Amino acid sequence: MFYKPKAPFKKIISLLLIATVLFSVAAFSGCAQKEAACAVTLNEVGISNDVFVYFLDEATVELGTDAKPKDLEENVLSKLSTYFKTNSLAQAHNIVLSIGEKSEISEKVNGYWSMFGGYYSSIGVSKETLTKVFTAEAYRDKLMLSYYGEGGTEEIPLSRLYAYFKSNYVLFQSVTGYFTQTDEAGLTVKLPDNEIEALVLKFQGMADVVNSGEKTLEETAEFLAEDGLQSNVQTVVLHKDDTSYPAGFFNKIKEIDTRYAAVIGTSEYIFLVIRAEADANSTFFKDKKTEIIKLLAGDGIDPIIEGAYTVEGDVDSTLFNDYLQVIKTIKGDK
Repeated sequence: MFYKPKAPFKKIISLLLIATVLFSVAAFSGCAQKEAACAVTLNEVGISNDVFVYFLDEATVELGTDAKPKDLEENVLSKLSTYFKTNSLAQAHNIVLSIGEKSEISEKVNGYWSMFGGYYSSIGVSKETLTKVFTAEAYRDKLMLSYYGEGGTEEIPLSRLYAYFKSNYVLFQSVTGYFTQTDEAGLTVKLPDNEIEALVLKFQGMADVVNSGEKTLEETAEFLAEDGLQSNVQTVVLHKDDTSYPAGFFNKIKEIDTRYAAVIGTSEYIFLVIRAEADANSTFFKDKKTEIIKLLAGDGIDPIIEGAYTVEGDVDSTLFNDYLQVIKTIKGDK
Protein backbone atom coordinates (compact mmCIF):
# COMPACT_ATOMS: atom_id res chain seq x y z
CA MET A 1 0.00 0.00 0.00
CA PHE A 2 0.96 3.64 -0.46
CA TYR A 3 0.67 5.62 2.75
CA LYS A 4 1.28 9.29 3.27
CA PRO A 5 4.98 9.76 4.02
CA LYS A 6 6.37 11.80 6.87
CA ALA A 7 8.71 13.51 4.42
CA PRO A 8 8.19 14.60 0.79
CA PHE A 9 7.62 11.60 -1.46
CA LYS A 10 10.49 12.31 -3.86
CA LYS A 11 12.98 12.76 -1.03
CA ILE A 12 12.17 9.38 0.47
CA ILE A 13 12.41 7.71 -2.92
CA SER A 14 15.79 9.37 -3.54
CA LEU A 15 17.10 7.90 -0.28
CA LEU A 16 15.83 4.50 -1.34
CA LEU A 17 17.41 4.72 -4.77
CA ILE A 18 20.92 3.47 -3.95
CA ALA A 19 19.77 0.37 -2.08
CA THR A 20 16.93 -0.33 -4.49
CA VAL A 21 19.03 -0.08 -7.63
CA LEU A 22 21.73 -2.34 -6.23
CA PHE A 23 19.10 -4.89 -5.28
CA SER A 24 17.28 -4.61 -8.58
CA VAL A 25 20.33 -5.29 -10.77
CA ALA A 26 19.84 -9.03 -10.48
CA ALA A 27 16.15 -8.70 -11.26
CA PHE A 28 16.29 -6.87 -14.57
CA SER A 29 19.90 -6.35 -15.61
CA GLY A 30 21.85 -8.93 -17.55
CA CYS A 31 25.09 -7.11 -18.30
CA ALA A 32 26.30 -5.51 -15.08
CA GLN A 33 29.60 -7.40 -15.27
CA LYS A 34 32.48 -5.75 -17.12
CA GLU A 35 32.87 -8.55 -19.63
CA ALA A 36 29.27 -8.20 -20.84
CA ALA A 37 28.88 -5.00 -22.86
CA CYS A 38 25.56 -3.19 -22.54
CA ALA A 39 24.01 -1.01 -25.19
CA VAL A 40 22.33 1.09 -22.49
CA THR A 41 23.11 1.85 -18.87
CA LEU A 42 20.82 3.75 -16.54
CA ASN A 43 22.36 5.33 -13.43
CA GLU A 44 25.43 3.21 -14.18
CA VAL A 45 23.35 0.03 -14.08
CA GLY A 46 23.54 -2.05 -17.24
CA ILE A 47 20.20 -2.93 -18.78
CA SER A 48 20.15 -6.40 -20.29
CA ASN A 49 20.51 -6.22 -24.04
CA ASP A 50 17.50 -8.43 -24.73
CA VAL A 51 15.23 -5.95 -22.92
CA PHE A 52 16.94 -3.09 -24.75
CA VAL A 53 16.30 -4.82 -28.09
CA TYR A 54 12.64 -5.37 -27.21
CA PHE A 55 12.14 -1.65 -26.65
CA LEU A 56 14.28 -0.75 -29.67
CA ASP A 57 11.96 -2.88 -31.77
CA GLU A 58 8.97 -1.11 -30.21
CA ALA A 59 10.55 2.23 -31.09
CA THR A 60 11.01 1.20 -34.73
CA VAL A 61 7.34 0.23 -34.84
CA GLU A 62 6.30 3.64 -33.50
CA LEU A 63 8.77 5.83 -35.41
CA GLY A 64 9.75 3.62 -38.33
CA THR A 65 13.09 1.97 -39.01
CA ASP A 66 14.10 4.97 -41.12
CA ALA A 67 13.71 7.38 -38.19
CA LYS A 68 16.73 9.42 -37.13
CA PRO A 69 18.98 7.40 -34.79
CA LYS A 70 18.79 10.21 -32.22
CA ASP A 71 14.99 10.03 -32.17
CA LEU A 72 15.11 6.26 -31.76
CA GLU A 73 17.64 6.62 -28.94
CA GLU A 74 15.42 9.07 -27.09
CA ASN A 75 12.38 6.84 -27.53
CA VAL A 76 14.22 3.76 -26.28
CA LEU A 77 15.74 5.62 -23.32
CA SER A 78 12.29 6.87 -22.35
CA LYS A 79 10.82 3.36 -22.44
CA LEU A 80 13.77 1.84 -20.59
CA SER A 81 13.67 4.61 -18.00
CA THR A 82 10.02 3.85 -17.27
CA TYR A 83 10.81 0.13 -17.13
CA PHE A 84 13.69 0.80 -14.73
CA LYS A 85 11.67 3.13 -12.49
CA THR A 86 8.67 0.78 -12.39
CA ASN A 87 10.78 -2.18 -11.26
CA SER A 88 12.66 -0.07 -8.72
CA LEU A 89 9.52 1.52 -7.27
CA ALA A 90 7.76 -1.85 -7.08
CA GLN A 91 10.70 -3.31 -5.15
CA ALA A 92 10.87 -0.26 -2.90
CA HIS A 93 7.23 -0.82 -1.96
CA ASN A 94 7.54 -4.61 -1.68
CA ILE A 95 5.09 -5.21 -4.50
CA VAL A 96 4.64 -8.96 -4.97
CA LEU A 97 2.67 -10.63 -7.74
CA SER A 98 0.23 -13.37 -6.83
CA ILE A 99 0.32 -16.85 -8.33
CA GLY A 100 -2.69 -15.89 -10.43
CA GLU A 101 -1.01 -12.75 -11.72
CA LYS A 102 2.14 -14.67 -12.61
CA SER A 103 -0.02 -17.21 -14.40
CA GLU A 104 -1.65 -14.42 -16.43
CA ILE A 105 1.79 -13.15 -17.41
CA SER A 106 2.82 -16.65 -18.48
CA GLU A 107 -0.31 -16.98 -20.61
CA LYS A 108 0.33 -13.59 -22.20
CA VAL A 109 3.94 -14.52 -22.95
CA ASN A 110 2.88 -17.81 -24.52
CA GLY A 111 0.27 -16.00 -26.60
CA TYR A 112 2.78 -13.48 -27.92
CA TRP A 113 5.35 -16.20 -28.52
CA SER A 114 2.93 -18.32 -30.51
CA MET A 115 2.39 -15.39 -32.88
CA PHE A 116 5.74 -13.59 -32.91
CA GLY A 117 8.21 -16.09 -31.45
CA GLY A 118 10.07 -16.62 -34.70
CA TYR A 119 10.62 -12.91 -35.21
CA TYR A 120 11.54 -12.26 -31.58
CA SER A 121 14.11 -15.06 -31.64
CA SER A 122 15.71 -13.60 -34.75
CA ILE A 123 16.36 -10.24 -33.06
CA GLY A 124 17.50 -11.70 -29.73
CA VAL A 125 14.30 -11.46 -27.69
CA SER A 126 13.31 -14.56 -25.70
CA LYS A 127 10.29 -15.68 -23.71
CA GLU A 128 12.27 -14.65 -20.63
CA THR A 129 12.55 -11.16 -22.12
CA LEU A 130 8.79 -10.94 -22.58
CA THR A 131 8.31 -12.15 -19.02
CA LYS A 132 10.52 -9.32 -17.74
CA VAL A 133 8.63 -6.70 -19.75
CA PHE A 134 5.15 -7.98 -18.89
CA THR A 135 6.12 -8.33 -15.23
CA ALA A 136 7.01 -4.63 -15.19
CA GLU A 137 3.59 -3.88 -16.69
CA ALA A 138 1.96 -5.94 -13.93
CA TYR A 139 3.99 -4.04 -11.34
CA ARG A 140 2.59 -0.80 -12.75
CA ASP A 141 -0.96 -2.07 -12.24
CA LYS A 142 -0.16 -3.18 -8.69
CA LEU A 143 1.39 0.20 -7.90
CA MET A 144 -1.75 1.86 -9.22
CA LEU A 145 -3.97 -0.28 -7.01
CA SER A 146 -1.75 0.39 -4.00
CA TYR A 147 -1.96 4.12 -4.60
CA TYR A 148 -5.64 4.47 -5.58
CA GLY A 149 -7.03 1.43 -3.77
CA GLU A 150 -8.04 0.97 -0.15
CA GLY A 151 -5.53 2.58 2.21
CA GLY A 152 -3.66 4.45 -0.54
CA THR A 153 -2.82 8.14 -0.41
CA GLU A 154 -5.25 8.80 -3.28
CA GLU A 155 -7.83 6.17 -2.38
CA ILE A 156 -10.90 6.35 -4.60
CA PRO A 157 -13.98 6.35 -2.30
CA LEU A 158 -16.21 3.30 -2.39
CA SER A 159 -19.18 5.53 -3.21
CA ARG A 160 -17.48 6.72 -6.39
CA LEU A 161 -16.52 3.18 -7.39
CA TYR A 162 -20.09 1.98 -6.93
CA ALA A 163 -21.54 4.98 -8.76
CA TYR A 164 -19.30 4.14 -11.72
CA PHE A 165 -20.41 0.52 -11.52
CA LYS A 166 -24.09 1.52 -11.57
CA SER A 167 -23.64 3.79 -14.58
CA ASN A 168 -21.30 1.72 -16.69
CA TYR A 169 -22.13 -1.93 -15.96
CA VAL A 170 -25.28 -3.97 -16.17
CA LEU A 171 -25.97 -7.32 -14.51
CA PHE A 172 -28.24 -9.81 -16.25
CA GLN A 173 -29.04 -13.47 -16.80
CA SER A 174 -29.76 -14.77 -20.24
CA VAL A 175 -30.56 -17.71 -22.45
CA THR A 176 -29.39 -17.46 -26.06
CA GLY A 177 -30.90 -18.65 -29.32
CA TYR A 178 -29.44 -18.43 -32.81
CA PHE A 179 -30.89 -17.27 -36.12
CA THR A 180 -28.17 -19.20 -37.94
CA GLN A 181 -27.18 -22.81 -38.49
CA THR A 182 -24.33 -24.77 -40.05
CA ASP A 183 -25.10 -26.29 -43.45
CA GLU A 184 -23.70 -29.49 -44.93
CA ALA A 185 -20.68 -27.64 -46.31
CA GLY A 186 -19.79 -26.37 -42.83
CA LEU A 187 -20.87 -22.83 -43.60
CA THR A 188 -22.93 -20.62 -41.27
CA VAL A 189 -26.21 -19.75 -42.96
CA LYS A 190 -29.39 -17.92 -41.97
CA LEU A 191 -32.37 -19.95 -40.77
CA PRO A 192 -35.43 -19.95 -43.00
CA ASP A 193 -37.82 -17.08 -42.21
CA ASN A 194 -40.51 -19.39 -40.85
CA GLU A 195 -38.05 -20.96 -38.39
CA ILE A 196 -36.85 -17.53 -37.25
CA GLU A 197 -40.45 -16.45 -36.68
CA ALA A 198 -41.16 -19.63 -34.71
CA LEU A 199 -38.08 -19.09 -32.56
CA VAL A 200 -39.07 -15.50 -31.77
CA LEU A 201 -42.55 -16.62 -30.74
CA LYS A 202 -41.08 -19.37 -28.55
CA PHE A 203 -38.79 -16.90 -26.76
CA GLN A 204 -41.60 -14.39 -26.30
CA GLY A 205 -43.78 -17.13 -24.88
CA MET A 206 -41.05 -18.15 -22.45
CA ALA A 207 -40.67 -14.53 -21.32
CA ASP A 208 -44.38 -14.45 -20.52
CA VAL A 209 -44.07 -17.70 -18.57
CA VAL A 210 -41.18 -16.33 -16.51
CA ASN A 211 -42.92 -13.02 -15.82
CA SER A 212 -46.07 -14.83 -14.69
CA GLY A 213 -44.05 -16.81 -12.17
CA GLU A 214 -44.84 -20.18 -13.73
CA LYS A 215 -41.21 -21.00 -14.46
CA THR A 216 -37.79 -19.74 -13.49
CA LEU A 217 -35.26 -18.80 -16.14
CA GLU A 218 -33.38 -22.03 -15.38
CA GLU A 219 -36.50 -24.09 -15.97
CA THR A 220 -37.14 -22.18 -19.18
CA ALA A 221 -33.64 -22.99 -20.38
CA GLU A 222 -34.27 -26.70 -19.79
CA PHE A 223 -37.49 -26.44 -21.76
CA LEU A 224 -35.76 -24.71 -24.65
CA ALA A 225 -33.02 -27.34 -24.58
CA GLU A 226 -35.58 -29.89 -25.70
CA ASP A 227 -35.52 -28.11 -29.04
CA GLY A 228 -31.75 -28.13 -29.17
CA LEU A 229 -31.32 -24.57 -27.90
CA GLN A 230 -28.88 -23.39 -25.24
CA SER A 231 -29.52 -25.34 -22.06
CA ASN A 232 -27.70 -23.20 -19.50
CA VAL A 233 -28.32 -19.77 -18.04
CA GLN A 234 -25.47 -17.27 -18.25
CA THR A 235 -24.97 -14.61 -15.58
CA VAL A 236 -23.10 -11.63 -17.01
CA VAL A 237 -21.73 -8.33 -15.69
CA LEU A 238 -21.35 -6.30 -18.88
CA HIS A 239 -19.43 -3.04 -19.32
CA LYS A 240 -20.94 -0.55 -21.74
CA ASP A 241 -17.85 -0.69 -23.98
CA ASP A 242 -17.66 -4.49 -24.10
CA THR A 243 -17.70 -5.64 -27.72
CA SER A 244 -18.36 -9.32 -27.02
CA TYR A 245 -22.09 -8.64 -27.37
CA PRO A 246 -23.80 -7.02 -30.39
CA ALA A 247 -23.74 -3.23 -30.74
CA GLY A 248 -26.43 -1.54 -28.67
CA PHE A 249 -26.95 -4.57 -26.43
CA PHE A 250 -25.90 -2.73 -23.26
CA ASN A 251 -28.44 0.05 -23.78
CA LYS A 252 -31.20 -2.44 -24.51
CA ILE A 253 -30.48 -4.24 -21.22
CA LYS A 254 -30.47 -0.91 -19.36
CA GLU A 255 -33.98 -0.19 -20.66
CA ILE A 256 -35.39 -3.38 -19.13
CA ASP A 257 -37.01 -3.14 -15.70
CA THR A 258 -35.20 -5.05 -12.97
CA ARG A 259 -36.32 -8.67 -12.53
CA TYR A 260 -38.39 -8.47 -15.70
CA ALA A 261 -37.89 -11.02 -18.47
CA ALA A 262 -37.61 -9.56 -21.95
CA VAL A 263 -36.61 -10.70 -25.41
CA ILE A 264 -33.83 -8.96 -27.34
CA GLY A 265 -33.19 -9.83 -30.96
CA THR A 266 -30.25 -9.02 -33.22
CA SER A 267 -29.40 -10.04 -36.75
CA GLU A 268 -27.90 -13.37 -35.62
CA TYR A 269 -29.06 -13.94 -32.04
CA ILE A 270 -32.10 -13.87 -29.81
CA PHE A 271 -31.80 -13.49 -26.05
CA LEU A 272 -34.23 -14.16 -23.22
CA VAL A 273 -32.96 -11.77 -20.58
CA ILE A 274 -33.65 -10.87 -16.96
CA ARG A 275 -31.93 -7.74 -15.68
CA ALA A 276 -30.72 -7.85 -12.07
CA GLU A 277 -29.27 -5.38 -9.58
CA ALA A 278 -26.04 -5.68 -7.59
CA ASP A 279 -25.53 -3.67 -4.40
CA ALA A 280 -22.18 -2.50 -3.03
CA ASN A 281 -21.85 -5.68 -0.95
CA SER A 282 -22.45 -8.07 -3.84
CA THR A 283 -19.71 -10.26 -5.25
CA PHE A 284 -20.59 -8.93 -8.70
CA PHE A 285 -19.50 -5.42 -7.70
CA LYS A 286 -16.54 -6.58 -5.61
CA ASP A 287 -15.24 -8.65 -8.50
CA LYS A 288 -15.17 -5.51 -10.65
CA LYS A 289 -13.58 -3.12 -8.11
CA THR A 290 -10.03 -3.63 -9.35
CA GLU A 291 -11.10 -3.08 -12.94
CA ILE A 292 -13.02 0.07 -11.98
CA ILE A 293 -10.08 1.50 -10.02
CA LYS A 294 -7.89 1.05 -13.10
CA LEU A 295 -10.49 2.73 -15.31
CA LEU A 296 -10.96 5.69 -12.98
CA ALA A 297 -7.27 6.11 -12.17
CA GLY A 298 -6.33 6.04 -15.84
CA ASP A 299 -2.73 7.11 -16.32
CA GLY A 300 -2.55 8.79 -12.92
CA ILE A 301 0.15 6.44 -11.66
CA ASP A 302 2.51 7.29 -14.52
CA PRO A 303 3.60 10.75 -13.28
CA ILE A 304 4.24 9.17 -9.87
CA ILE A 305 6.46 6.51 -11.41
CA GLU A 306 8.24 9.01 -13.64
CA GLY A 307 8.83 11.41 -10.76
CA ALA A 308 10.05 8.77 -8.32
CA TYR A 309 13.65 8.73 -9.56
CA THR A 310 16.10 10.80 -11.51
CA VAL A 311 17.56 8.54 -14.17
CA GLU A 312 20.57 9.29 -16.34
CA GLY A 313 21.02 7.14 -19.41
CA ASP A 314 24.11 6.34 -21.41
CA VAL A 315 24.00 4.74 -24.85
CA ASP A 316 26.79 2.81 -26.55
CA SER A 317 26.21 4.16 -30.05
CA THR A 318 28.12 1.34 -31.73
CA LEU A 319 26.08 -1.38 -30.05
CA PHE A 320 22.88 0.62 -30.57
CA ASN A 321 23.49 0.87 -34.31
CA ASP A 322 24.52 -2.79 -34.53
CA TYR A 323 21.27 -3.94 -32.94
CA LEU A 324 19.28 -1.48 -35.05
CA GLN A 325 20.86 -2.89 -38.19
CA VAL A 326 19.85 -6.41 -37.13
CA ILE A 327 16.25 -5.30 -36.77
CA LYS A 328 16.35 -3.48 -40.12
CA THR A 329 17.80 -6.55 -41.81
CA ILE A 330 15.21 -8.91 -40.34
CA LYS A 331 12.43 -6.53 -41.36
CA GLY A 332 13.91 -6.17 -44.82
CA ASP A 333 14.70 -2.48 -44.37
CA LYS A 334 18.45 -2.69 -44.95
